[in-house]
Amino acid sequence: MIRLQDIADLAGVSRTTVSNVINGNTKRVSQETIDKITAILKEQNYVPHMGSVMLSGHGSRIIGVVLGFAKAHGMQSLQDSFVGELVGTIQTEAEMKGYYIMLIGGENIQNVVDIASRWNVEGLIILGYNDERYRKLSRKLNKKMVLVDAYPEGEYFFQNVGVDDYSGGYQIGRYLYSCGYEKALFVAETDIDSDYSRWLGFKQAMEKDGKFCSRTRLLIVPGEKKHRLQKYKELLPHFLQVKAVAFSSDYAAIEAMNFFFDQGIKVPEQISITGYDDSIYAQMVRPKLTTVHQDVGLKAHLALGRLLRMVAGEQLKEFNVKSPVYLVKRDSVKCN
Repeated sequence: MIRLQDIADLAGVSRTTVSNVINGNTKRVSQETIDKITAILKEQNYVPHMGSVMLSGHGSRIIGVVLGFAKAHGMQSLQDSFVGELVGTIQTEAEMKGYYIMLIGGENIQNVVDIASRWNVEGLIILGYNDERYRKLSRKLNKKMVLVDAYPEGEYFFQNVGVDDYSGGYQIGRYLYSCGYEKALFVAETDIDSDYSRWLGFKQAMEKDGKFCSRTRLLIVPGEKKHRLQKYKELLPHFLQVKAVAFSSDYAAIEAMNFFFDQGIKVPEQISITGYDDSIYAQMVRPKLTTVHQDVGLKAHLALGRLLRMVAGEQLKEFNVKSPVYLVKRDSVKCN
């Protein structure tokens, strides 16, 4: 195994300089020297010992990804395509930048504090936290943090990366309305945060021409699949009456489409369906799903990029960064 001193000898520099480059402490190292050492490290397949890195005082090179919920749609959160793509992209980009990713269960705040402190993580990307949970965590843990898809009750006072959920809901509502579905329903698993923002956009679109869209058209269904499908069975006559249902995620929309198929109901001939996310499954399902596209990869890129800038000492002026979304029309809506 090649040693640190061997790298220093090959580069013609001191052992300390090599150590500084490995640990990111390069303020006093020229770019030419950094490039030279980096090339040798790559050529020799040098892997630093993590214990040494963590004890060096120059950062662990570990980024914690906190999953604030253990389940999504009644299954393990990482089984959800949105969560999987987000975490996978963060992991890939972090490795390219010389960082390691550590997944941390975030339902118990003290668990996050203990693990982040024990491993000296350099910062956290947090999914599934609201402003209250963020406050509790930040009071106990002095780490740089970026939240994903968080909705505070007031103004943003923490770093957040999200999308324009309201616009996405509006685009879906306007499209369904233009297709003749003036009484379309909106189905979600919660009435808070991104789900609620999407509903508000949907509601506004339905009311654009002066018609009232009652809160009763927002249907909250159970998180567990068995209970959710039972609820769909109870709602089936209502679905058939209004002829169009907008779901707050692609997963929920596709699950409902399969349920309707099992009940002998045709999509979109009898019920038009829309989703939200434009996951990889939206084009695989038949009929192909009309949905709102959000760039999950971009969301992951922005979250990691902003966190690393904060770790480097930069003060970010903008607290909430939102990416645009757009409607993707496919085959699950019958336009009258």
